[in-house]
Amino acid sequence: MPLAKELAANGVNYHYFSYEKGNPTLSAEKSYQADICLGWNDDKWSIQISPFYNYFPNYIYLNPTSIRDLYYGGAVNQVFKYTQSRVVRYGGELQFKYNLLKGLSTEVLGEYVLSRQLSGDKKGYSLPFSPPPSVLFNLTYSPQFNKGFTGTYFSVDYRITGRQNQIVSPEKRTEGYHLMNFQTGTKIKVSGQQIAVNLQVQNVLNKKYFDHTSLYRLIELPEAGRNVVLSIKVPIKIKGSE
Repeated sequence: MPLAKELAANGVNYHYFSYEKGNPTLSAEKSYQADICLGWNDDKWSIQISPFYNYFPNYIYLNPTSIRDLYYGGAVNQVFKYTQSRVVRYGGELQFKYNLLKGLSTEVLGEYVLSRQLSGDKKGYSLPFSPPPSVLFNLTYSPQFNKGFTGTYFSVDYRITGRQNQIVSPEKRTEGYHLMNFQTGTKIKVSGQQIAVNLQVQNVLNKKYFDHTSLYRLIELPEAGRNVVLSIKVPIKIKGSE
C-alpha cells in the first residue's frame, strides 16, 4: 500500500535534499518476480550465479523534475513528485571464490541491475538512483596461530564501479570509480575472556568519487575520503540470580 508521505507529502525533505509532492491517486503496488540461483562447488573453488526478472504493473517512485523549490529551499532543493508506471527490472549477481593456498583465498563479486519504465511521462527511461554495474575483487589471508590468537584474517578489496549513463532526466550522469579497502581482525583471549579486535581502512587511496545511489549526489557532495575504523568487542557475562 502507498505510504502516507507518498500520498500526501508537500514539503522539504531535509534528509534527501529535495522538495517532495505526494500523489493521492496512487494505488497499491504489485510485483511479479522470477529468480534462480545456480551454484557449482569443488574442493578449491565455487561459483554462484543469481539472475532475476521483476515486473511491476504500477511501480511507485519519486519522479525527478526540473523544478526548484523557490519558497523554502532558496532554489537549492529539487522538486520530486511521487508517481506510478509500469516497470521491469532485471539483472543478477555473480560470485566466484578460489582457494589459492592454505589460508589464502580470492573472491570476485559482480552485480548488474537494469530497469526500464514502460509507461508514463518517463517511458523508455530507467528508474532514478539506479545502481551502476560493479565488480569487487577480494584477497583474504587467514593464518593459523598456535596460541593466543584465533580467527585472524587480513583482507584487501578492490572495487570497480562503472559509469552510470542510465538516468532519468534531469538526473545527472555519474562517473565510474575504483576503490580499495583493507580489513584485518583477530580474537585475543585475556583472563578467560575472548576479545575481538577489528581494523578497517576504507578508501585507502583517498579517492574522490560520487555514489550515484547516494542522496548526497543531488547536492554534488562526494563520498567520504580515507576512513579508519577500529572496533573492540568485549563480551560481558551477567549472572542471573537463582
